[in-house]
Amino acid sequence: MRIKSRFFLVAMLVTSQAACLGFGVVWTTGWLWQEFEMVVHHNVVSQGKAISQELAAKTSGLALKNVEPGTSGWLQVQSLCEQTQIPHEGFACLMRYDNGAMICHPDLPEDPGLLRLFPGSCLLLRGESSVSIITAMREVEAANGHVVQGKVELDGDLHLVTAYGLPKLNAIMAVYQRDRSIELFVASIVRPVMQMGYALTAFIVGATALITIFLSDRYEAGIAKANARLEEGVQERTRSLLHSRNAVVVALAKLAESRDCDTGEHLDRIRSYVIILATELAKTHQEIDHHFVANLAIASSLHDIGKAGIPDAVLLKRGELTPTERRAMELHTLLGSESLAAIRRQLERDPFLELAQEIAIAHHEHWDGGGYPNGTQGKEIPLAARIVALADVYDAMTTDRPYKEAASHGEVQQWIASRYAEQFDPSVVEAFIAREQDFARISTATTRKPNETSCESTVEDPKVEHLADHA
Repeated sequence: MRIKSRFFLVAMLVTSQAACLGFGVVWTTGWLWQEFEMVVHHNVVSQGKAISQELAAKTSGLALKNVEPGTSGWLQVQSLCEQTQIPHEGFACLMRYDNGAMICHPDLPEDPGLLRLFPGSCLLLRGESSVSIITAMREVEAANGHVVQGKVELDGDLHLVTAYGLPKLNAIMAVYQRDRSIELFVASIVRPVMQMGYALTAFIVGATALITIFLSDRYEAGIAKANARLEEGVQERTRSLLHSRNAVVVALAKLAESRDCDTGEHLDRIRSYVIILATELAKTHQEIDHHFVANLAIASSLHDIGKAGIPDAVLLKRGELTPTERRAMELHTLLGSESLAAIRRQLERDPFLELAQEIAIAHHEHWDGGGYPNGTQGKEIPLAARIVALADVYDAMTTDRPYKEAASHGEVQQWIASRYAEQFDPSVVEAFIAREQDFARISTATTRKPNETSCESTVEDPKVEHLADHA
């Protein structure tokens, strides 16, 4: 599972922490409740036994001979039962040993009808067995004991009862404590602990969430600064590498161009022309973005890099080329493509080299399939090559050469327009027409007479053939 936002991270942390702490509180309070309930029950049992023994001892100490209702002995025991405070909504009573009838009870003054009850006959629950109180007492006394304990149901409520036998008075002293009251006492102790645990859990979770948000803010701010510095360094390094690459590309391209007497400004003009055309075409071609334009501007310098492999006898010949020489000249497209392919094999995928290779091999292809080296036609010709093809022809025709004077912009404009959908891509021609004034301005500002002394040779300038190829 991927964590994509700070909110999700904090929510997951708070939820997991709340779940863990909540489980801990529930388990701890459950364990505490069970343990405390055992301690309280044991204490209540011991307390009931102690009270019943104390009452039995007090009753025996009165040296009574009869505790039947109405007698003086009965009045003393009744008074003792009324005055004794039993915890957990409890009470003390005296019942007959033989039939379990009620003798004394704290509520007798208000409810004399209690004398008609036989509490000694009630079932005493002890584990899995249940017998009446008087039966349990007889069993205990048969084993030389005096005390029985268990639970008895009175008026729908369970009571913990501790009975102490007084056989000499034919009586049993019993102490009752309400079981529900014992549970409430345990709850009154454990529940605040539970509530405190939940409150502490909420505090810890809330504090942790705030601390996490604060720390994540600081961390993200630090990461953002580090990323910004890294990005700045990467961009600076990239700019430096691109600058170095572009400088090397231009140097190599000018070195190749220097062999055929073109001016050094030829490559600069080609770059300007292709930028103008690509910018105009970007309005209708989604694949053209600023990266494409930037790469195209530099890659266009390598369109004739393959001429470095053409023999001087062919490259510098001033006369008409023979068919064999023409085929040799046309090889510059394949030589350029193969040279750039060799570089690409040494590197990972590089959009710039891919673009340069497409231009080198296809900038002499014609829209109608009449170009070379492969006779590719239409949109099968890479878009970059179609753009460079028009720019290269325009520059060749508007530049002075030893064998000709430059044609005017208007003449070249009409000539290019006449090759619409034949030699040139229609959309590229349309882009040229739309921006022809920019072409004219650049051509007028940068073209110069070629240095004829640099091309002294017995052969004619191959640009004649170059122009014938385009024409």
